[in-house]
Amino acid sequence: MIRRSVFANRKIKAKVTSFIFLTVLIFSLGSIPGAATETNNQELMAQVFAAAEEDLGVLGPEDALIITDLGSPAESYVFLDSFYSEFYGRDLKYTDNLLVVQNARNAPLWFAFFDKPSGNCTYIEVSYGENNEISYQVTENIDFDVLSEGPESVAAWNEKVNSKVFDGREFAILTICNAWATGDLDYELMQCLEIHNHFCPGVSSGFVLANWMEENYPLEEGVSYTVFSCPNWCKEDVFIKRWDATPGKGGIFVSALTDEEIEAIGNSPAGIFVVTDKNAGTTKAVVLGFDFDVVNEKCGAKEDDPAWVSKYLMDLWLMDRDNWDEKGLVTKIAVIDIDKDTLSEMKRAGSNPYEVLGLLNSTGNVNPPVDNKELMAQVFAAAEKELGTLEPENTFVLTDMGTPAESDVFLNDFYSEFYERELQYTKNLLVVQNARNAPLWFAFFDKSSGNCTYIEVSYGEKNEISYQVTENIDFDVLSENEESVAAWNEKVNSKVFDGREFAILTICNAWATGDFDYELMQCLEIHNHFCPGVSSGFVLANWMEENYPLEEGVSYTVFSSPQWCKDDVFLTRWDATPGKGGIWVSELPDEEIEAINDSLAGIFVVKDKNAGTLKAVVLGYNSDTVSERCGAKEDDPSWVSKYQKDLWLMNPENWDGLVTEIAVIDIDEATLNEMEQADTNPYEVLGLLNSSGSVST
Repeated sequence: MIRRSVFANRKIKAKVTSFIFLTVLIFSLGSIPGAATETNNQELMAQVFAAAEEDLGVLGPEDALIITDLGSPAESYVFLDSFYSEFYGRDLKYTDNLLVVQNARNAPLWFAFFDKPSGNCTYIEVSYGENNEISYQVTENIDFDVLSEGPESVAAWNEKVNSKVFDGREFAILTICNAWATGDLDYELMQCLEIHNHFCPGVSSGFVLANWMEENYPLEEGVSYTVFSCPNWCKEDVFIKRWDATPGKGGIFVSALTDEEIEAIGNSPAGIFVVTDKNAGTTKAVVLGFDFDVVNEKCGAKEDDPAWVSKYLMDLWLMDRDNWDEKGLVTKIAVIDIDKDTLSEMKRAGSNPYEVLGLLNSTGNVNPPVDNKELMAQVFAAAEKELGTLEPENTFVLTDMGTPAESDVFLNDFYSEFYERELQYTKNLLVVQNARNAPLWFAFFDKSSGNCTYIEVSYGEKNEISYQVTENIDFDVLSENEESVAAWNEKVNSKVFDGREFAILTICNAWATGDFDYELMQCLEIHNHFCPGVSSGFVLANWMEENYPLEEGVSYTVFSSPQWCKDDVFLTRWDATPGKGGIWVSELPDEEIEAINDSLAGIFVVKDKNAGTLKAVVLGYNSDTVSERCGAKEDDPSWVSKYQKDLWLMNPENWDGLVTEIAVIDIDEATLNEMEQADTNPYEVLGLLNSSGSVST
């Protein structure tokens, strides 16, 4: 049986540089089920904040930035509510004083508290499970101007970087904190660091490219981008965050180019951005270049600067939008009209998208906030008028807040309304990612009645609720008989929730069961809907973690070929983002899938630094078993059958036999590199398929 991997008893190796003596009075709570655990969680978060304040002084809204990976390490979500209680108890603000970054499931739970006036940073790691405690703490001055002042200060910080004073996170913490301290770090760029988890010129280049695309090919209604990140570098994570271009939803395809191919194309190719305009009925492949040489020449870095100096200076230069017009920084290499077949061919494994396009042969100002607080108050009031008081036991809020362009201006006021009602982050809220040109919407669900109030708002010159409707979405009621099914089908067809009927119905009903694993729910943040595809990814992820445990020194590289919704689980759960080279995405034609294995799900390369091994684990996933056993009927509409599949897959006891290990192959770095190339099919590289699309014998 596949079990959910549990890392709660992890012990993070302590690097003791100072001792903190905190005396905690523990009251007896044994008579209240679960209360002792919750109290321990609250105490640990209180200790973390107290330890930081002992070194830095009071954490004030003007001077403090907190960076943490809370929620990503296995089962660390149990601390979220207690963390936010401490955070908001100090009048800190979500957009002004906090950055929650994504991390791998086997990463430690850490916090970095930065004090702007002094430049000091307190870094804390905690262990949790049987014993909740601070396992490592250190305070260092990370003021960039001080550290980079002269050869001695540079050498001193280099030594601390080499000793991993922040457990290997020195570059990320130094660059993010110093950029934030300038007051010029665009919050929309900072949002991209949530998924990329560090600040570097690569992610900055992605932000420049994204803005160039939006200015020249605006994301109006009916317009979408498909990204071919080839060659790949950190920039990809911007497109995932900013445009909701996730691999699981087919928004991004990732592959590498050889140096020779990059040189042959010319103009420092950065990727291909396919613009689909449903209104005009056009599809254009926009090929862009990005020249880092321009940045290097202008940013003030010297040749002998260490990487943390030169990269931060590059980031600082790229933070200034006035520099984006520098000649040669972004180059439009080509704009080519394409059709559906060409786009499909570009996606296939073994196809180099530049060859498909004939480019290679086979050899803005932010609108000021206007009554933002009033608008959020109106949204919550409108929901309560329909549903009654929003109480923690019965309320679930679903929103894409923060993703639509400039909707981040409402974040602080939204959370103010949310926490004012004693709602909790992990129990009553799911903030999903969406495209930048999507509307800002909210769905308030009341479990006791099954009613859901859906609200859209317009904002900018005029802040107002632009659409509102309340419907009963209780799955048992809607699927009770033919009449009720037909009635809901009609509402789906009329887009009563503006096309989000399936997402809202399935997520809310799954939450209402009380059996919705929060770690699965976390995957929906990036996937933005709940479907059997994302559930299959959760099953595959747990299978991998059980059979090839994510111990220290172990990492996965995913080849999502064939591609489906499952891939977004790996981004969230393993921090396997394209920008960090964690996932490579391409499609396979049906004939190739059939030739290898009908249930083919992808290749999971397991790198074990301790053992010095690389294994390519080829897995299959049997969706037919799910269809047979979930209770869905052939004539059920998709919202019924898909939700029943999800319900069945929510029970880990049903996972036995769903995942098949098709092959396990020992490989080397050269083979892995070849698998990543744009003109290779990874299954051919592994010898599981020959160039004619047949199984190799």
